[in-house]
Amino acid sequence: MVNRCKKCNVPLEGLGYKIIARPLFGVRPGKNKNVCNKCENKTRGKK
Repeated sequence: MVNRCKKCNVPLEGLGYKIIARPLFGVRPGKNKNVCNKCENKTRGKK
């Protein structure tokens, strides 16, 4: 089972992460491993 962001459901590991999410969209696991860096920044009020 692939670890996914709890808010936006983007993959945080596996092929979807390595081929699509990280290189194309810059998504990485956040400090809290359950959400991505994009969702983590949104909750903090950053762009």
